[in-house]
Amino acid sequence: MRKMRETKYPNLKSLNVFYKEHRAKVVLFALFTLLAGALALTFPFVLSNILIDLTGGNYDPMVRYALMLFGLVVLTAGAVVIAEYYYSKASNALFLTIRREVAYKTMSMRLSTVYEKGSGFFLERMNEDTRESSAVNLNTYRAAIKLVINLGFIAYITVLNPLLGLLFGAGLVVLLFLEYLRVSRQLENMKRSKRAIEKLKANEVEILKGIKEIKGLNAKDPVIDKHTVVSSKYADIKYSREIFQKRMQGIIDIVKGAIDLMVILFAGLYLLPNGMIELAAVLIIYTYKGNIYGLIAGLALIKDTYDNGELAAKRINDIMRAPDKDVDSFGNVPLSEDIDTIEFRNVFFEYSKEKPVLNGASFRIDGNGIIGFVGKSGSGKSTIFSLLARFYDPTDGKILINGADISTLSGDDVRREITPVLQDSYIFNDTVMNNLLLARPDASADEVMEACRSAWIHNEIEAMPDGYDTIIGENGATISGGQKQRLEIARILLKDTKVMLFDEATSALDKNNLDKINDLLIELSKTKIVLVVAHRLGIMRRCDKVIVLEGGRIIASAPHNELMESCEYYRELFRKNTSTEPRLDPGAVP
Repeated sequence: MRKMRETKYPNLKSLNVFYKEHRAKVVLFALFTLLAGALALTFPFVLSNILIDLTGGNYDPMVRYALMLFGLVVLTAGAVVIAEYYYSKASNALFLTIRREVAYKTMSMRLSTVYEKGSGFFLERMNEDTRESSAVNLNTYRAAIKLVINLGFIAYITVLNPLLGLLFGAGLVVLLFLEYLRVSRQLENMKRSKRAIEKLKANEVEILKGIKEIKGLNAKDPVIDKHTVVSSKYADIKYSREIFQKRMQGIIDIVKGAIDLMVILFAGLYLLPNGMIELAAVLIIYTYKGNIYGLIAGLALIKDTYDNGELAAKRINDIMRAPDKDVDSFGNVPLSEDIDTIEFRNVFFEYSKEKPVLNGASFRIDGNGIIGFVGKSGSGKSTIFSLLARFYDPTDGKILINGADISTLSGDDVRREITPVLQDSYIFNDTVMNNLLLARPDASADEVMEACRSAWIHNEIEAMPDGYDTIIGENGATISGGQKQRLEIARILLKDTKVMLFDEATSALDKNNLDKINDLLIELSKTKIVLVVAHRLGIMRRCDKVIVLEGGRIIASAPHNELMESCEYYRELFRKNTSTEPRLDPGAVP
């Protein structure tokens, strides 16, 4: 079996490393399962003696037999309970350990890979595949122990009567063939089923995340039509699998019935009339014939367990052993000092082939200050921020931090010192406090509140039902867009990162709050490098430099006043954007 695991099941073997820290629980499970099986094996022998004494008129030992059977029942039940206790402890511990590793590796995947494969791909591997693969060895130990016990019972029959053992053996060969067909077909059906349920889960995640848009567009009918199509494909595969299982089980049951019939006829017409076996033995064999069929079921279960487990482990390794092109790639050079210079040197980038977003972008930022980025939608502004945050890598060219290629720098250092604030930042289904502490888990309550005061959101949090302990729903469902953005700004203030990237991070703010946050950005720029893409361009007047993009190229770079004189493209964009000032809304108190 070990050789089979190592050669035929390489993906399962790769997960064995997770068993080491839970070895004691696994060993105790196996020992008590073996004990329970050994005790169960004594039942037919005791019952055989009881029946022999009863048919022979010997009633004296009945009390002793009754106590013996009761003792066996208690001991067997106790061993089973303890074995299942350790099974649950070990399987759940393994599940959590493997799942944690899969989740961690998932967060190390490139964004492009995550978006390409979809949520269903990762959800199925983090949940069902992890659950299935984590219990493979435990289920195999259980099946193997039962197999040994069933072999013991077949040996008992063969000792009683070799001809009867031979008859059972012939039937078992037929059952073994049928079980092989069932398990082999089942594996292929399982592959198709897992692919179908991935798509179904991804579709259901889309429905839940887009429910507001679905309601707003009154698009329930087309959305449910699409869901029905995806669901139907999964249902068809599930139906096909179940029908095949029932058909094969029916054939197997007919074969078992045929074996039973042959045993009864053989014993009744030949063995018993010729005194070759006792009636008690025949009754015991017939009563416990399930142990004989259990031999085949045990062999099939071991193969089924390993085949399905290998499939689940292979799917897990799609993440755990993902190719380099699908995983974030960082260097190991530490950032030994604060970031002082950022340089894009002839950077090209495309999200899909032959559709460039940046075309040789070059610029340099020296020292603290606030730098604005201006351009029409799709000109590459957000892409520059995504490249700086290492969400993606340039197709060509270099990004230099303090003169070092950003790809050679430590991932922890880059992510610690460069942080984006996105237009639609994600707010987790948790308390306000826990959402903020994501940025810095060791921050004190006073530090969190101070960050919120600076982001002009503190009083609004205090007014919530449970203050900072208020749960604000998935993606901040219970708060406004402006509140979400200010919470995200508070997060970055709490993190206190050196380079702050504000990508349309104030688009949902009213003018009063916008002016206050703009003042905050100017203050931050005295000690930090602040890069800004703004929905409303008034902040550009106060930037130290504005970088203008058109079609993925940087066409100008200068302070606002100079650009208004020298760059017609910028002048036109700015005037159109600022020609109508937003209405002044009542301001929030910090």
